[in-house]
Amino acid sequence: MAVAAKLKNRLNDLDGRQWLYWTDTLYITSYPPDATHQLRKQHGAMKPPEVMAEIITFFTKKGELVLDPFAGVGGTLLGAALVGRPCVGFELNPRWVEIYETIKREFVLAEGAFCRRSQAKDTGQAINGQMYQGDCLALLKEVPSETVAAVITDPPYGINHGAGGFREETNFNMTDSYQSEDLGQAPDLESFLLRLQEIGREIWRVLQPLRYLVMLVGDRYQQGEYIPLGFMVAEAMRQIGFKFKGIRIWSNKATRRRLKPYAVKSVFVPNITHQNVLILRKE
Repeated sequence: MAVAAKLKNRLNDLDGRQWLYWTDTLYITSYPPDATHQLRKQHGAMKPPEVMAEIITFFTKKGELVLDPFAGVGGTLLGAALVGRPCVGFELNPRWVEIYETIKREFVLAEGAFCRRSQAKDTGQAINGQMYQGDCLALLKEVPSETVAAVITDPPYGINHGAGGFREETNFNMTDSYQSEDLGQAPDLESFLLRLQEIGREIWRVLQPLRYLVMLVGDRYQQGEYIPLGFMVAEAMRQIGFKFKGIRIWSNKATRRRLKPYAVKSVFVPNITHQNVLILRKE
């Protein structure tokens, strides 16, 4: 431990004990809904800002730039605000951008938590993370190379696909509801992964050497078979050059949905109550 204490920390501002805690592959949290939850819950896949703050704290030093190319309603940006990191987010859907902008107008950071601006008086700190509306692939192309310290994101892996998983291509009307730039509406798994790789190549370009891409991806259950989507995404990122460095299995007990009686007394069907925190590095 004495040797470890003398080593210069090149990644974050944590001490050795805090670093060691973060290497546990089980990542169980219990963050209740925060003050911004009522606005953010309109999005189907939001994450607690406190969880995003913990991830950001491990993979960056204070003041380093964080990027979320699938920003949603701004969980990563809010997490960055909690721990003093500048953050930029890209989001295709203008509805989610407007919710985040509403949060920026109506909430401030006070004593380590978000509260209504009207309740904070003059003690609150403004939320400064910037979100831009548009196709993340196009917006990534505008980011200078090797300027981002960490990319931390929750890609839209089938939000619009329903409980059955990815749509069957033969039953999907491309002209009515599919936008080619909308990853969340990819017609099938292969298209989803190929599009994600295209975006991943731009993430590789903007990320600084030896820094991390962290992706939160849930697994699926489709047509009676478990689909390990997290590992499929990790493999897709490996194919374009990222090194797969590890995984944390995350579950937030305070907001976890109740177990459902899938096929009780018949066959095993899992209640998928966790998400995979995929940790990839540019080497």
